[in-house]
Amino acid sequence: MEETLFHGLAAEVLARLAPVVLPALRLAPDELRHVPGALDPAWVERLPLPLAPTKGQTVALADHGDFTRVTSAEDLAREHAARPRTQVYESVHMSSDSWIGVTALHLAGMLRREVVCSIYQSSAEDSTLGPHYDTWVGVVVQMRGAKEWLIWQGDGEAKEIVMRVGDVMVVPRGMRHDVRTPADPGDSAHLVFAVMDEALPTRPG
Repeated sequence: MEETLFHGLAAEVLARLAPVVLPALRLAPDELRHVPGALDPAWVERLPLPLAPTKGQTVALADHGDFTRVTSAEDLAREHAARPRTQVYESVHMSSDSWIGVTALHLAGMLRREVVCSIYQSSAEDSTLGPHYDTWVGVVVQMRGAKEWLIWQGDGEAKEIVMRVGDVMVVPRGMRHDVRTPADPGDSAHLVFAVMDEALPTRPG
């Protein structure tokens, strides 16, 4: 029953996400795409998120270039209390018994690219990764709360984008950005489906 439920949720997510993501991935390499309300917020908030370390799950607490990795809820709570930092639930796409894993797998099949997924959870006072760029195309889906993004396109000033539940954004590889969690509502969770550059091997016919 649970497997059927996860596959059903993944099919729904993919059906709603694909019309936004696929055209965006054909944009120029330096072109950002932000689609407010791409997914129904009430529907998104009902989707379950694995926001607790499970067996084999690594959570990285990020403070600029410093990462502390833990694998238990107790260690996570202790580390976060000692120094509040953004929590990154890494490689959640590896779980085959969740809608996230199934969605990432099907998205990879559609794009013929490796797709990995992480969940970023933070509160308003948490430290962040700081300004940085990624070596992949990031498909960002705001799942809970809100997140403020600063995006540097070219040599111009940073552009601010506020991501709210249901918003989707496609961030090109190499585009410098920074994120922070606003005081209202004060908590945030978003998914990043990272689309890697190398093509998946073609299956023999």
